[in-house]
Amino acid sequence: MKAPSRQQLQRNLSRALMLSFFQHFMLVMPIIVILFESKGVPLSDVLLLQAWFAALIVILEVPSGYVADLFGRRGAMMIGGVFLGLGSTWLVFAHGFWPLAAFEACLAVAFSLISGADLALLYDTELALAESAEQKQKSVRRLFFASDLAEAVAAVACSALLLVTVLDTVVWVQAACGWIPFLVAFTVVEPPRERLAKTGHGRNFAGILRAVLLDSRILRLTFLAMAIWGLTTMYAVWLLQALWQAKGVEVVHFGYLWGALTLLSAVAGRYAQWLEERLGTTTMLLVIGIGPVFGYLGLGLLGALGGIAMCSVFFVCRGFGAVILRDALNRRVSSRFRATANSLASFGFRAAFALTAPLVGGALDLWGLNMTLLLLAAASFGIFVTLILPLILAARGIRPRAGAEAPSNPVPNP
Repeated sequence: MKAPSRQQLQRNLSRALMLSFFQHFMLVMPIIVILFESKGVPLSDVLLLQAWFAALIVILEVPSGYVADLFGRRGAMMIGGVFLGLGSTWLVFAHGFWPLAAFEACLAVAFSLISGADLALLYDTELALAESAEQKQKSVRRLFFASDLAEAVAAVACSALLLVTVLDTVVWVQAACGWIPFLVAFTVVEPPRERLAKTGHGRNFAGILRAVLLDSRILRLTFLAMAIWGLTTMYAVWLLQALWQAKGVEVVHFGYLWGALTLLSAVAGRYAQWLEERLGTTTMLLVIGIGPVFGYLGLGLLGALGGIAMCSVFFVCRGFGAVILRDALNRRVSSRFRATANSLASFGFRAAFALTAPLVGGALDLWGLNMTLLLLAAASFGIFVTLILPLILAARGIRPRAGAEAPSNPVPNP
């Protein structure tokens, strides 16, 4: 296979970000709970649908990442784009629990194939273009910024559309936008990298697990934190729409609120590494660990304005945590299995969500929204003590330079 030119690799940077932008350009997300309820699904079943989505991701995430490492990230992204387009189109016609479960299934296939593959392709492209091994990699924060910016723009566009049209029109526009990632995936190229052997899959996978979980203590703790800590902000995201309804916020304003909060998350992710360099890893981990605890307490105890203001805590912590933890993981893994490593982290998170979402849904039915928020505050504190605090202790005095533990310019096998 002919090696890509430097010009093609340069184009990869913008096109991978474009693909990520339109993958996350979900116009229906700010009103997803309202939309699903209009299609005959109550709030508790909305959480079950998300648990179904997470369960499918659990099944598909790691195999899809391994396939991307084995056969190529471009092909994985193209197939994922097809399923994203199909799912977005199907949402127009879906009504009731099981048709919406089919919609979630298409999205699960799409996101499992694209996530991990897009970051691996972008990260390895930057490594191939780097002029020195010490050059700081920007792919994690670039990709995070693109995805959150897409969510913010989509949220504002959603509210703008609702001012002049009806809910069904938003869904139709989403169906059209859902096919753009498939088209963009055609234009990227595979960067040079080390490749996994196409035989001995069991040996390959055992080596990947050993590298992620056994060879490095700091990598193991980072991986576990990525898998579990994300729950502390994920439930806030899914409960905010119900909270806004309870506090009397009109649906037409949901998009603006969601867009502002998502933009805040994007900005937090954009400057996460800059703040980490100046404030230290310990300080940033303390912020992302304790922040959600105070966020849930604020949502549960404060009034309308105070509760809405506390929403920002989750989005700031989400931006900081996603970039800092994901960058720490990617700096410490080889390009041979970078997509698989990222998929493994997502696998852990989705598995944890699939196991806990029914519990949160049950708490909502039994004790109501406010008590559930207080229980989530307690659970977030438990996650801080058992996962983030050990990572802080392990990270003290450990600050490897970029590329120190993974090859910076891998040479592909002939």
